Amino acid sequence: MNNFAARSFYTAVSEALSMLDSDVDPAECHGMLCGMLCSPEGFETEDWLQHLVGYPEETTELMVDEALNDLLHSTLRGMDSDEFGFELLLPDDEEPLAVRTDALGGWCRGFLSGFGVSRGMSGMSSESQEFLGDLYRISQVDPRESTGEMGERAFNEIVEYARMGAILLREENRTEPVEEMVHGSLH
Repeated sequence: MNNFAARSFYTAVSEALSMLDSDVDPAECHGMLCGMLCSPEGFETEDWLQHLVGYPEETTELMVDEALNDLLHSTLRGMDSDEFGFELLLPDDEEPLAVRTDALGGWCRGFLSGFGVSRGMSGMSSESQEFLGDLYRISQVDPRESTGEMGERAFNEIVEYARMGAILLREENRTEPVEEMVHGSLH
């Protein structure tokens, strides 16, 4: 993510999504990516991109800038690192808490969409099932209810819970090495 020091990475991903004519915001985009990376179904870059643009009837090769490529690779490195370097893509801390809370709800909705909860949860550990249920509840958050220092503290705790839960779910479901999951860069 170092290429985006002059502007926020969140903004760079937003611009990349706009170029794709996607109505998905950056937090939801990252949640989708993370959900797909954690899914026992495996990950295909093209599936993620098609999910972002709503599976158009005419399939064309999706052209993206380096922001989505960096998002994919930095997310993989972070999730698979022994140092737990994975972070959720949310608006900068300078943004109002209500904006960040709304984005967190979007990240959770994206994660659930990418993971494909509709397939059912049989065969998953009870901890993973509980985590996905918690993400659903978090996705329903009303950003107007997040205020003050208590709201800020609760927000940070929930972000940390989502972050660690995603790492653990990925570890539980990962069946192939990272190198085999992503072949090169996005187009």
